[in-house]
Amino acid sequence: MDTAVCGDRLREMFNGRAAAAWEMAGRDGASLGKSEFFGADMYAFHVTGFRPGRGVLTEPVRPARGARLDVWKTDPADRRPLPVPGSGGALFSTEDFALKNSGNRTLHAPKPSWRIILDAAGEGNRLAGMTRINLKAMYNDPSQMREALAWRLFGLADIPAPRHTYAKLAFGTKYRGLFSVIEHVDKKFLRDHFGRNYRGNLYKTGYRDIGGAYLEYRTARDGDDSGGQYFVPGSAERTYRLQTNKNNPEASTYDDLACFIRRINGIGLGGGEGRFDTDAFRESVDGIMNVNAFLRWAAVNMLLGSWDNYYASGSNYYLYNSGHRGAAKDFVGSPYFHFIPWDYDNCLGIDYSGTQWQYADILDWPGKTNRHKPKIPLVRNLLRNHDYRQYYLDYLEHTLDTEFNPKAIAAQIGPRSEDGLWYRVRQAAYLESDTPDGRPFTGRRYSNDEVYRSGYRQHELRHGKKTMEGIVHYVRMRHDSARVQLRRLRRTTPRAVDRFTAAAEQLPRAA
Repeated sequence: MDTAVCGDRLREMFNGRAAAAWEMAGRDGASLGKSEFFGADMYAFHVTGFRPGRGVLTEPVRPARGARLDVWKTDPADRRPLPVPGSGGALFSTEDFALKNSGNRTLHAPKPSWRIILDAAGEGNRLAGMTRINLKAMYNDPSQMREALAWRLFGLADIPAPRHTYAKLAFGTKYRGLFSVIEHVDKKFLRDHFGRNYRGNLYKTGYRDIGGAYLEYRTARDGDDSGGQYFVPGSAERTYRLQTNKNNPEASTYDDLACFIRRINGIGLGGGEGRFDTDAFRESVDGIMNVNAFLRWAAVNMLLGSWDNYYASGSNYYLYNSGHRGAAKDFVGSPYFHFIPWDYDNCLGIDYSGTQWQYADILDWPGKTNRHKPKIPLVRNLLRNHDYRQYYLDYLEHTLDTEFNPKAIAAQIGPRSEDGLWYRVRQAAYLESDTPDGRPFTGRRYSNDEVYRSGYRQHELRHGKKTMEGIVHYVRMRHDSARVQLRRLRRTTPRAVDRFTAAAEQLPRAA
């Protein structure tokens, strides 16, 4: 589509009659449930009365009076940038919102990610109950499908993880492209997953004041290993950044985090390196963490070949201390932690360093294949324990048997099916450029032809040192390598569980 034509169509769509239709739409999105929202294939987000400009918005900006946000459900096959408003009311409309850019590596990318903030105007100003809507540009992923595949696998693994869908975005008459909509990890998310235990400490991790968030044990020269060792006083950007209870003196000491790190590192247990393969270690960790959920995450993450998280960059995950069931207010004195994943555009064969993630050792991930070699004690120490290693290998094999194999992943992509991911993304992605090989006017890194070759044809792409395997090809290599390794490991660790059902784990009661 010609850029000028695209702009003309948008101007035609957003005329006076459309504005009248919006006024009649109401705020139906406020009563929409999260499951229903993330169950839809595609949305259209339209912001009027606000021009982003070229600068990066690192802090929320509230548009001038008269600006508005409108959201519709739309057909992924629609060749127009946005639906015609007169054909049906908007799902959600508001003039009370703020905007900012988001991302770490991609914060300054030509096609930025966005966060929409709906704090104002009370409970009625919520989209499916949400006050934060993340529109991720998928800047690193030419297929536009990696996040969707990853979050689906985590959902099947029954771990606390964000949900995902897609949206087209426009500012005024300018189409900004296809985005992933990623559920935000906030108090609403915590309430959905942990019920009455939603008021605990939520930590977001990043490579900041004390380096990477690898959960390594830290102690001062005088032996102090309390929470104060896990941040630099006065630092604005913390490696472990407390998101909740920041103004609560008792909860914001980081002592709960320090207790968690002591336990997973086996501090206080005798026996040297052998202490990790003991009942004492397992009972200690079981008492402070939902270990099985973490091991399921680790198994899926290993297969995805995702490195930009705890495994290699010491970032891009959350830790949540919910406390124990029946003692939600005592989460500081009786902590119980959950691992929550985040950010999955760098997976399924995307690499910057010449590392072949598809051949990584499924037990010794920081070994020969991985050049980064982090210590990652939460993985390494747990997998030294026979019971934990057994559960991890059994779930990894279950995933290979069911959802992580070339046939299953190809069916999800479904290049020739209206039920597949390719059908959902292709039209919205193609609208970002005027020609197959031209530079997308949205700032997306990849041409339409590269999106087609990566997403539909499953071809490998290279941009300088960056390699992007075809997803199905990567899955075939990762699947076959993991199978070979499992056959060897099964000589000493036979499979104990043949079938996994939805996890029935509850928060344990306080002792």
